[in-house]
Amino acid sequence: MVRVVWEAQGVMDDNIKKATLVSSLQDHRLTWYIKHSNDQPNAGITEIQNALNREFNCLKSEMQSIIGFKEIMMLLGETPWDLNQWLKSMIHEANITLMDV
Repeated sequence: MVRVVWEAQGVMDDNIKKATLVSSLQDHRLTWYIKHSNDQPNAGITEIQNALNREFNCLKSEMQSIIGFKEIMMLLGETPWDLNQWLKSMIHEANITLMDV
């Protein structure tokens, strides 16, 4: 998305590219960028993009991936409403994971 904006606006300056990139980052990606820029203050925009892609394209744990439902069944004493609420919470977590990626 940021690359499209750079091309549409004809942005060539690395400093402007860095500023627009940073403004699009959120949460732990922004935290990562701040640490990365402190550790490597002279990194160019291409190096930053490559490091960002390496960092966030690889899964570090099962919590960062969507785990398939192998078997869904109502527990003894559980109501259909309870099961429905659990499923909604799992779907919500999956949506948050997808939005973070």
